[in-house]
Amino acid sequence: MDERLRKSLLYDFYGELLNEHQKAVFSAAIFDDMSYSELAEEFDCSRQAAFDLIRRINNKLEGYETKLGLLERFSKAKDKMQELSNAVSEMNESVNSSDIDKKVKNQLITGLNDITSMSAEIFEEF
Repeated sequence: MDERLRKSLLYDFYGELLNEHQKAVFSAAIFDDMSYSELAEEFDCSRQAAFDLIRRINNKLEGYETKLGLLERFSKAKDKMQELSNAVSEMNESVNSSDIDKKVKNQLITGLNDITSMSAEIFEEF
């Protein structure tokens, strides 16, 4: 996973556990792509202080992930959802290309589409 994406996802999962100043600085660094010099100017501190704060916030977010593992669980669920979606698509193609009764075919396709929809809803709630 791309490092920037990982930091963004860690912030999404654990950002509310940071104080307001940490949120503002990290958000500016990650989402606004500000350099340490720009952060120093924006938050009235030295470049080294901005660097240290970002490093401490990264360590804090990684620590939360080590203890709680939400990002890892999310990634695994996403992978399983993709596998399920691929399997349903393959089954859908098989049903469409088979020589079965049209009514039965429609029921199977409807059932497969329902499985996909329910799975997506469950994943969305994650």
